[in-house]
Amino acid sequence: MNKVTVEEMTQGLITYLERAKAGESFMIFQADQPIAKIISAKSEGILEAFDAFRSKIVSEGIDSEGDEVFADVRDRTPTSEKPCW
Repeated sequence: MNKVTVEEMTQGLITYLERAKAGESFMIFQADQPIAKIISAKSEGILEAFDAFRSKIVSEGIDSEGDEVFADVRDRTPTSEKPCW
């Protein structure tokens, strides 16, 4: 996310809005403190897709916190205790 000061935003509002339209998002700062975000409307598709995925997981009763999700995921890097041969 791009950082922009209030002064920069006010002086180039049209430019920043066009950049947001193209997909960029901005965090607006005043005196080194974040005060607002401008999120591109294009990013809403990602958020909606994530929400739909989350809803599907919940509706199907899938336990995404459980150990079975990561049961087959392991580090196969050889160690002195378990060499690769």
